[in-house]
Amino acid sequence: MIGLDGEKMSKSRGNLVFVSKLRGEGVDPMAIRLALLSGHYRTDRAWTPALLHEAQERLATWRRAVAQGTGAPAGPVLHGLRERLADDLDSPGAIAVVDAWAAATLAGTGEQEEQAPAIVCDAVDALLGVALQDC
Repeated sequence: MIGLDGEKMSKSRGNLVFVSKLRGEGVDPMAIRLALLSGHYRTDRAWTPALLHEAQERLATWRRAVAQGTGAPAGPVLHGLRERLADDLDSPGAIAVVDAWAAATLAGTGEQEEQAPAIVCDAVDALLGVALQDC
């Protein structure tokens, strides 16, 4: 269940947040998807402007990371994404894996691989349905 202002979103209450309205306001659909994926599907969660803002910032960070010429190794990201999603679709855990990779890539610390940004870009698109760029 997704709530708004402390109540369940429902048509009868008239408290729905429509994706079409968000899109009309110029919100990137990938940010909307990330906001929805940030909570586990089995848990109740609230839709807030802060949730959407955090997802927009996350999306921008991920896009900066995959735009780098090199990145932190992609192997652990692929493994982590598969592992988290295989564990009852742990989307928050999968997001955390990509967050860690993006932070390491943008920091430029540790081992860097030339193909890692493209591999992670493809994996995020294929496994989370979040298009970061034309990889």
